[in-house]
Amino acid sequence: MRLFSILLLILVLHSCGSDSSISNASNVTDARFDGNRRMVQVLDSLTQVASPETNYFLSGKRAAMMKANPPQFRNQSDRFRWTLEYSKQLLNSGNAEESIREMEALLQEIPGTLDEKIKMKGIKPLFDALAVAYLRLGENDNCVSVHNNKSCIIPFHPDAVHQKKDGSTKAIELFGKLTDAYPDDVQSRWLMNIAAMTLGVYPKGLPPKKVIDFSAQDQPVKDFLPLKNVAKNKGLDVNGLSGGAIMEDFNNDGNLDIFCSSYGLYDQVRLFFNDGKGGFYEQTDSAQLTGIRGGLNAKQADYDNDGNIDILLLRGAWLDKGGEWPNSLLHNNGDGTFSDVTFAAGMGKNFAPTETASWGDVNNDGLVDVFIANENNQNNDYPCELFINNGDGTFTDRAEEWGMSGNFGYAKAANFADFDQDGWVDLFLGCLGQENHLFMSKGKQKDGSVRFEDRAKAAGVTHPVMSFPAIVTDFDHNGFPDILVTSFPMDRLDFLAEDVGKEMLGIPTKIEKTRLFLNQGNGQFKDASKAWNIDKMIYAMGLNSGDLNNDGFIDFYAGTGAFAFSTLVPNRVFLNDRGKGFKEVTYQSRMGHLQKGHGVSFGDIDNDGDQDVYITLGGAVEGDNAHNALFINENKVHKFLKFNFSAKDLKKNVIGTRVVLTFKTPRGVEKRYYTVGDGGTFGANSLGLCIGYLEDEEVVNSQVTAYGKQRSAVSGQRSAVSGQRSALSPQPSAISRQLSAVSYQPSAVSYQPIADSR
Repeated sequence: MRLFSILLLILVLHSCGSDSSISNASNVTDARFDGNRRMVQVLDSLTQVASPETNYFLSGKRAAMMKANPPQFRNQSDRFRWTLEYSKQLLNSGNAEESIREMEALLQEIPGTLDEKIKMKGIKPLFDALAVAYLRLGENDNCVSVHNNKSCIIPFHPDAVHQKKDGSTKAIELFGKLTDAYPDDVQSRWLMNIAAMTLGVYPKGLPPKKVIDFSAQDQPVKDFLPLKNVAKNKGLDVNGLSGGAIMEDFNNDGNLDIFCSSYGLYDQVRLFFNDGKGGFYEQTDSAQLTGIRGGLNAKQADYDNDGNIDILLLRGAWLDKGGEWPNSLLHNNGDGTFSDVTFAAGMGKNFAPTETASWGDVNNDGLVDVFIANENNQNNDYPCELFINNGDGTFTDRAEEWGMSGNFGYAKAANFADFDQDGWVDLFLGCLGQENHLFMSKGKQKDGSVRFEDRAKAAGVTHPVMSFPAIVTDFDHNGFPDILVTSFPMDRLDFLAEDVGKEMLGIPTKIEKTRLFLNQGNGQFKDASKAWNIDKMIYAMGLNSGDLNNDGFIDFYAGTGAFAFSTLVPNRVFLNDRGKGFKEVTYQSRMGHLQKGHGVSFGDIDNDGDQDVYITLGGAVEGDNAHNALFINENKVHKFLKFNFSAKDLKKNVIGTRVVLTFKTPRGVEKRYYTVGDGGTFGANSLGLCIGYLEDEEVVNSQVTAYGKQRSAVSGQRSAVSGQRSALSPQPSAISRQLSAVSYQPSAVSYQPIADSR
């Protein structure tokens, strides 16, 4: 632990008996919430000393610092670059109007007409930034300030068209000039098409040669019905930044609830209970969660096997030294309240930046453990943690002695799974900027430890090098979990829209793409990316899987985006073509939300037998906020089974429990394999299995296996919800972004027209 964190913790420990603002006053002295009060004080203290030099969320403070302390400009170029950077910080802080005023004033100082200025050397970045600022102004005035369920989703519904048109109108004008001056500027062309959508003039209001067909990559699937965003109707349209999302039955009433977080230092976590009648009510304050803030990801598990699902909230991602924040382990008390037991459980010793973790029973003792992948770089070492459950409410970090504590760089995807089906969980670790790792368990040793061996190279799963989120599930139903991992090229994050646009236009690039590794069951994986039509530049931050069309095969939803406001691309949807490939249905699904997607959670929230999706939306800086979405699935066209297990009933944690179904089909007898878990990276599915199958299929056998032992064999066909409870293991995901301190280096800015300054 860093010295500052130690001193801060000592200060908080000495003051933990003082009054606190956490939730309702009647529980101020309840000892169960001592940890909540302590965590609130720690977070308050860290917030007070947070510096805009190490925390890029604080764009408003950074802009104020720049304005209060401008440098001595040595030349015109110096001043130009500083003003442009200052304008960008204003936009990041949410002040689009002032950002535009600064850039317009700067543009006025340059001699010549707009058409002349735009071709001057070094001036194009100003036009790029100004056009994006106007586009964001349009978003702020419409789909953020007065949003509805149709806002920001392609194809644009008439209800989503901007009523305040100034922002997008000016953006189209500027993007038009940029694409005239630079015909190869795909990013400006892409953003101009989006601006036209917001005004309801796409595609007819654009020159035909500049139109991009956003439906071009779709492979429409017959009878697949689009999903509908109902978040605003349900009061679940939380306005915030990127964060975690969990869909889970936290109060054991048979209905799935919603937990979500937001990345900002001041952003409160939110908990909503499902009333079972189609509505939700907020439980945050009553749950004693007021003051528990921040968090880019969250993963749930019943770590004490009491039948109540607990939550691990992860903080500090992307911030390096500025991310030395504690995580929160929130114990579900079973009465609608949560106790922050982080310090009491032994998880509060090290403050380190992270956004990914995975729950799994590493030593097969029936108690779920957790691996937390901390972020490292060449300058700072934050070892990963493997917390082994002691069974008494505490955990012990065994990462170093069990061989899991290395510096894995920006570890972004951590997914426990039994890849070789030997009864011991293994770990896939996706790393941003270095090769991935596949830690295969060697089982329990004579000294009681569990050791792992990295076999990523031998298995063929080291790429992509710029990995971000991953999904580990059995896509082809051969009985062995596969790995789908997307890439996040750090050197292209400002040009994400350009790269996605080029792919849609059929323009080749050399950028790392998504990889699908199919598990061959012999220690080897086959790269099936091209064969399955998924070798695409998805640029996912959030990523999770479920069955959207209720056919029994696992599909996935990608929350896309990056740091810059120019990275405005739709979240993407892919249906599994019955174990033979993927078909993109982003346009058809009506789930192609343009705001940046993060935590993705699948679950049957309305208890109608198909899986719905909740997603946290928004970026990473103060001004990049958006409203979360809840997409309700209306594809009730097939039959379904539900399995809900309870750790309390089984006397063992249910994460990793496997269900094998045998079907009689027109094609013959088929087996399908499902594992209890949270699905993917960034966001967590409910810990209950909702399994669809076709009308002409019949279930003839069901086997449930937990921790290497067959627990039960259930024969017969079921289409109703079973009365048992279940707990699934969250498999984390991660989002990545490289941050450097605000800096500008003077370079010559000469006002002479050139053919192309890009």
